[in-house]
Amino acid sequence: MPGTALHGRDAEPVIAQKLRSSEVGKFGKALRMRIAESSSKLLNFATSQLPNFIIHKRIPMNQRKAILIAMCCLIGSLAGCAHEKEMVVSEADMPPPAALFERLTADAAPGKTLVGILHVVASLPGERYTFKIAAAAKRPDSLRLEDLSVIGLPDFMLTVKGSEIRMLLPRSGEFMVGTESSEPIRRIFPPAVKPLDLVALLYGQPPGIFNAKSLKGSIDGNRFRLDVYAQGTWAQSLWVDPVTGRLAKIEIADGHGNTAYRALFHDAVEVGSLTVPGRIEIETEGTAKVRLSLRNADMELVSRDDDPDFFLLKPPPGITPKVSN
Repeated sequence: MPGTALHGRDAEPVIAQKLRSSEVGKFGKALRMRIAESSSKLLNFATSQLPNFIIHKRIPMNQRKAILIAMCCLIGSLAGCAHEKEMVVSEADMPPPAALFERLTADAAPGKTLVGILHVVASLPGERYTFKIAAAAKRPDSLRLEDLSVIGLPDFMLTVKGSEIRMLLPRSGEFMVGTESSEPIRRIFPPAVKPLDLVALLYGQPPGIFNAKSLKGSIDGNRFRLDVYAQGTWAQSLWVDPVTGRLAKIEIADGHGNTAYRALFHDAVEVGSLTVPGRIEIETEGTAKVRLSLRNADMELVSRDDDPDFFLLKPPPGITPKVSN
């Protein structure tokens, strides 16, 4: 129903599936640690000790060379495993920029809505807040957020549909209709982060660029880097993990060609047909830096076709909407 909270049945997490994937992840991590420890111990066995070991065992000469070669190959392969994280990516590995950008921005679940509870930590100069928000995001331009206050009425309920933003403040009984530039609405978001940016970020994707764009691909450390320009001006930079093909980091430009904010994506989780970040770290630039940590490990992919006004918040009876410029 329009105006109802998201924390009903439709927003309950599928815990069993997530626990299974979590246990598999923990087992894999423990196994990798054991392998790494074993590798380190094997690598500490100096190759200079091998001839003495073989001689004292009185191994026939025709077998000694074969054993030495086999041991050297084994040590070499273990050394490669121990330094796997130091992978070097060459220019030849870089995919075509247009193909990479298309894959990063593709809608793998058209018509579906990503819902769940965001655990938020907001750090401002001298202040720190923790809270929860019920969130629903549908690509490309639909968003719904509802504050989950521990006591009493929620602080706000908000929907975004295209350029129109509607917000209800239950404690004061105000209902506002505006845009991303409206002052009361801007207080809900960090100054540099647009409401529709959050839709893309929750999906682990870059915010949309609607102007004509050009792309430049390069290698930055062990990441693919994609610089995006809109009408000749730098708009965003994307860093992509070459192993998973997922977005690892993004920097978004402000209107003057400087960095407005950056976002890092961690702890990928499987949600239906999608892989989305389980944790997003956002940091704005400027004198009043804002850091946001969004943990969304229990998201679900659902259909909201039963409620066409789900992303168009309705004013409660008796409340007159105010237009906010």
